[in-house]
Amino acid sequence: MKKELKNDYRAAVDILQALQGVPTPKAMTALDESFNQCRRWRRRLELANARNWKAAANDSADRLGGALDILRMRSTHAIDNLTRQTKPHLEPTETSVYRDIEGLRGEFEHVTIDRANQRITVRTSSISLEYVELGSFEIFLNWKFIKETSPYDVLAVEPNYPSSNHSVTHPHVQGESLCEGEGSDAIRRALDEGRIYDFFCIVDHVLRNYNPDSAYVQIEDWNGVSCKACGDNVDQDKVVGCCKCETELCLDCSTSCDSCGDRFCSECISSCGCCVDDVCQMCLKSCNDCGDSFCNTCLFEGTCDDCISKQNEASEEESRNTVQTVAAVHAICDGKATVPA
Repeated sequence: MKKELKNDYRAAVDILQALQGVPTPKAMTALDESFNQCRRWRRRLELANARNWKAAANDSADRLGGALDILRMRSTHAIDNLTRQTKPHLEPTETSVYRDIEGLRGEFEHVTIDRANQRITVRTSSISLEYVELGSFEIFLNWKFIKETSPYDVLAVEPNYPSSNHSVTHPHVQGESLCEGEGSDAIRRALDEGRIYDFFCIVDHVLRNYNPDSAYVQIEDWNGVSCKACGDNVDQDKVVGCCKCETELCLDCSTSCDSCGDRFCSECISSCGCCVDDVCQMCLKSCNDCGDSFCNTCLFEGTCDDCISKQNEASEEESRNTVQTVAAVHAICDGKATVPA
């Protein structure tokens, strides 16, 4: 016990030194780098468009979009930093950090300190959201990086992955990163002020709450998949993917092609212009004459029934005209026909 108290106090001293010894990252410098990235990709996009290099233009547009997105995030981070600087700031002490560590040992059952790797690990109790059991999570704080943007990781002890995404262990945890949502400012402020106890409690609180607007996977889809057509939740083994666009559907919202038997969404299946059977766009063929779409069964050598009928009628009409012409010629030759005066 005495050894543990001693270790906790030394960790408190280390954390305080990390807070005081590492300069705050220069958010404005990162902002300048993002501006330069955006300018560079904008120039390449303009050049590619001017020279009609379509592939290069598409690539530059994608990269410019990514650079703008990073610029947006860094701008938000810079604004948050400026806001924090204007607020009253608590100065941590060795004693306050040590008391926080002792508070953690009273709040959480599993707290470990690894001074060699400069890390505090806290394990939460089991977490359940809307009747979905997610299990316990370990929160690792790397105090060496405590002044950086995200100095901690969140890891599921026994992950209960959603059926649709095995990189997500919690609606707000992807990989080992927590989407902090509205808790972002409180988390950053607790770290800046060395309030270790508050930091772990806030992260634990975020893990115990669910915001559908910022979820990587909706909790109602955890054990299944939402049909994109009707919205019903479907077990993973009963989901049907459209064979063309891969949209996930329930069986009732997918349609089987009467030609190939594969299933499609309503956007990717049509009907034969003759028999009206459901036929996918890949199995539909165009009539050589009228250009309308038909299934293979309703085409004869590339022509639909209507066009064949019209061709037959035209052929019969031509035959009749030929017979009448021949008969008229024979009548004239035999002297039976009336010859105009």
